[in-house]
Amino acid sequence: MIDIILLTLLFYFIQLPLPLILGLREVPLSYNLSSRDKEVKIPVVSGRGIRALKNLKESLFVFIPVSILSIITDVDVVMAATIWLVLRVVYTFLYYFGISYLRSIIWFLSVICLFDMAIRIFKHAI
Repeated sequence: MIDIILLTLLFYFIQLPLPLILGLREVPLSYNLSSRDKEVKIPVVSGRGIRALKNLKESLFVFIPVSILSIITDVDVVMAATIWLVLRVVYTFLYYFGISYLRSIIWFLSVICLFDMAIRIFKHAI
C-alpha cells in the first residue's frame, strides 16, 4: 500500500506544474515568477489543468487518510487504491483534452473506489 501512496504523491507532483508549463506560450515565465498582482488570461488548457489539480487535491483529502488507516488496521485495499490511481490518471488526461461526459463517469468510479476502501476498513473495525 505504501507504494501506491508514493505513486500517488509522484502523480501529484507531476501534475502540480503542468498548468504552468503548458501555458508558457501564452503566459510568460516572468509573470509566473512574479507576485501575480495582476490577473492575466490563462490558456484554456492551463485552466483545465488547474481545475483537474484542484479536483485531485479534494480527492487526496480522502485517499491519503483512508490509505494510512488501511495500513494501520492491516486491511487490504491495494486493488481499490490501484484502480483509484489509474482512474485519477485517466481523469486528468480526459480533463486536459476536454472530454467531459466520460471524465464525469471516471470521476464517479474513482469515488466508488474510495468508498470501497473506507467500507473495508469500517467492516474490519466492527
